[in-house]
Amino acid sequence: MTNLLVTGASSGIGLATARKLLEQGKRVYLHAKSQQKFLQAFKTTEGLLYETSDLTSTGAAEKLLTNAITSLGKIDCVIHCAGIGLIKPALETTDAEFSRILNVNTRATFLLAQAAARAMLPNKTGLFITIPGILGKAVMKNACAYIASKFAITGLIRALAAEFQRDGIRFSLLHFGGVDTPFWDHLALKPQREKMISPNIAAEWILKIIDLPPHLVANEIVLQPDSHQLGW
Repeated sequence: MTNLLVTGASSGIGLATARKLLEQGKRVYLHAKSQQKFLQAFKTTEGLLYETSDLTSTGAAEKLLTNAITSLGKIDCVIHCAGIGLIKPALETTDAEFSRILNVNTRATFLLAQAAARAMLPNKTGLFITIPGILGKAVMKNACAYIASKFAITGLIRALAAEFQRDGIRFSLLHFGGVDTPFWDHLALKPQREKMISPNIAAEWILKIIDLPPHLVANEIVLQPDSHQLGW
């Protein structure tokens, strides 16, 4: 697959994936919410195809796919890495916080997957990859809103995979656990980050999925540090 769209490309797994794809010479259209963060991440890279927008805004997902297709000719694969986190006890989580995390993580994933499916359907081929993480499959305390958004993504993608099974569109869920990204920078919770999964290793798994023959699909992959396994 040579024409790819990557969201969340300004940091973490999205940034690592984007860099590896560019190193391989893939044709990549990049997306991030913050233009400042994106330009800081790619300040030494020239000729990038990208845009910045809020995927929760009405019409933003459709516009992103349209712009990516206009730039690349078509989109073979969408790698959706964008999202936000919230580690907070249930009784301290506000209605606004719960609504925001469902909007950013779950609703935006639906809107992007919907737009991607519409774009891929005429060609009867395509791949949509997203990363609910291990908390889209297992639970931990003090993260009920975040877990709700991630479990919803898992169910959403499984349902889309069933709906488009005969249309050549494949869906992959990556349940990475404990990835060393900026997610942890401002949390009171301080895990042993040196034992976590690096963004580069996570990106390497994404590239393995992209390189699979078109008749194969990695429905779900679970990868966790052995020091803090969940849901085993």
